[in-house]
Order: sequence, then C-alpha cells, then structure tokens
Amino acid sequence: MPWETVLTVNQDLCQAQKTEPQPQLKTFDAARQLWEKSIPKAMSLPEVLDVCRECQDLSPFVFNNRNTFAAISKTLIEEWANALPSVEAQIFRTTVSHYVAGQVTKKELLQVLRHLETRWKVTI
Repeated sequence: MPWETVLTVNQDLCQAQKTEPQPQLKTFDAARQLWEKSIPKAMSLPEVLDVCRECQDLSPFVFNNRNTFAAISKTLIEEWANALPSVEAQIFRTTVSHYVAGQVTKKELLQVLRHLETRWKVTI
C-alpha cells in the first residue's frame, strides 16, 4: 500500500469529520520514510502491524492518526477476516485495529493471531 493511499485514508476521515487534513510538520516525513522503507520488504503480519503502529505513534497528521492507521490495518487483513466466522472476524478486526492504535498489547495481539491461525489452516 503506497503512502499516497495513507494520505487518501486520512483525507477521507478528515472530510467525514469536516476537518482539513494537515500534516504534522515535525513527524510527517519520518512516518512517510518509515512507511516507504517498509513497503518492499516481505514481512509477517505482526511486523506489518508494527509498522502501522510505529507510524501512528509518530503522529504524522494533525487529525485522525489513530483512525487512519487503524483503518489501514483493517483493510490489510480483510481477506483473512472474511475467511473466519463472523464473531472471530470481528475479534480479529478489533484486535488488529486496537493494536495499531495502541490500545492492545503485542502479547494480546499474538494470542489472538495464534488462536486464529488454527482456523485459517482449517479453512484454507
């Protein structure tokens, strides 16, 4: 997912709240560089979510940092979530987005992923 998509997600969230999307001048470039550096790498899901969380922690936008990166994380896992029963899919989406937003620990994220891994092996 290119950085331009991150900008579009932030812009859409800001427009929905009737706020002007604005970069945070001190941190925007650092987040963009981290994101762009990570794109070509092959990474595990926890590593991808770590990048989302690190970018969110940098707060590259004046508005909707958490919402932007949480929405992106849910988009990234949607195909996997669709392969799960609805309750587990919702737990997966919520855990992932809350991890990226800093509301769930890495340990909790990994516990959910370990549980769901058995479900994917059955359905795939």
